[in-house]
Amino acid sequence: MSSDSPRTVSSRLSSPDPMTPRTMNEGRVTSRAMNPQSGSLRTKSPSLRSGAHSPDQYLKAKGTAEESRFARERSSSPVKDRPAVKKTGAVVIETGTGSCKAGFAGQQKPKSIVGTLVGHLSERSIKSGRTGPDTFIGERARVQPNVEIIEPVRNGIIIDWEAAEVLWRHMLYHDLKVPPEEHALLMSDPPLSPTTNREKMVEVVFESLNSPGMYIAYHSVLSVYAHGKISGLVVDAGYAVTHSVPVLEGYNLPHATERMDIAGSDLTSFLLQLLKDTGHAFNERMMHIVEDIKHKFCYVAADFESECNLPKEEYMVDFQLPDGQIISLGKERFQCPERLFNPPNLPGVSLVGIHGMAQRSLKKVPKEARRDMYQNVLLCGGSSLFEGLEKRFSSELLQKVPANTKLRVSSIPLRNYASWTGGSILASLKNFQSCWIRKEQYKEHGPYIVHRKCY
Repeated sequence: MSSDSPRTVSSRLSSPDPMTPRTMNEGRVTSRAMNPQSGSLRTKSPSLRSGAHSPDQYLKAKGTAEESRFARERSSSPVKDRPAVKKTGAVVIETGTGSCKAGFAGQQKPKSIVGTLVGHLSERSIKSGRTGPDTFIGERARVQPNVEIIEPVRNGIIIDWEAAEVLWRHMLYHDLKVPPEEHALLMSDPPLSPTTNREKMVEVVFESLNSPGMYIAYHSVLSVYAHGKISGLVVDAGYAVTHSVPVLEGYNLPHATERMDIAGSDLTSFLLQLLKDTGHAFNERMMHIVEDIKHKFCYVAADFESECNLPKEEYMVDFQLPDGQIISLGKERFQCPERLFNPPNLPGVSLVGIHGMAQRSLKKVPKEARRDMYQNVLLCGGSSLFEGLEKRFSSELLQKVPANTKLRVSSIPLRNYASWTGGSILASLKNFQSCWIRKEQYKEHGPYIVHRKCY
């Protein structure tokens, strides 16, 4: 394809991280944010929803007007009626199926990353008088004998709230070393999750963790913010689920959202099967080794059929196992991630791959917004990090869009943290501080307050 063709694609492999020193202020639960007298409940959604393309531009564009409005609301309330609120940095938590990330607002990366696993000693171990801790978090739970393992999240949805709370408490007290009673919590939520899950999350945060404030935002919206934008098509390939979600002016478009239950964990299981089929003695207890092989050696072929016909020396590599044994890896290196583009046929399910999902989503976007969406296709999630994936995805999608379409696929280097980073940016914005759900509001309106404040 010539460079002067009207149908072009631009791929920013090394996009500058939008988290600049000016946006890395501590997110704070301030008296302005937490004061119940600072105005009636506002349903206006927060922060970056203006015409700006970065948090700083947003503050310049709307900061003065917003500050004036907040000042008028504050002046209408007597100072003596305002509760004293300790200023503390907000904590951002992303609870995924494979891992849970937590850290302070304004930081570029999460400080704590643990596997989304909780292990409890079995009843047999307790009766035997075993000493030591009875609860284990993350990968440590897998290696403990006689431990019952709980996976609190399934396909992005929290299904065991007690285990999820244990996980959050561990990250707050043990990793971040902060009490939740002194910090507002910004939590993330996957697309198409049940509304009841948001209500339950609010209940746990205020009733069990006793946080002074909280907010819930969608993964896809936060990922857009991480790119310094407010609109874009988020193609998020994570641990358990792959989503294609259009975000317009900071709002998800649920009717245009596509989902595929093929992502990182499925690819690891598929690679295990491929290795076993080639005669290697792998089993389920060696999944961590298979995961390591996937991360270090798998890649996406620009053309799958052509790659298969290459001489073996073009794609064969050696890998040394922990026991010193050396094995050879061949076609399974590119057969594994090919599943994202050519998923298996399942009974009653029509899967089209990540490029097909993106095309379906784009077709459902309002025509007046489609042009901007074509130029802001954002690759996110840990399973989008395969070498060659961005180039192949851009090429495949370009073939499906109308002629004369300018297509731009973008990705940030730390796109496996995109959702968390977006939450870090959002919670640190000065203009966002009035958007926290306050504990006083929860007590007055109950968990349903989340539907009025977070959407």
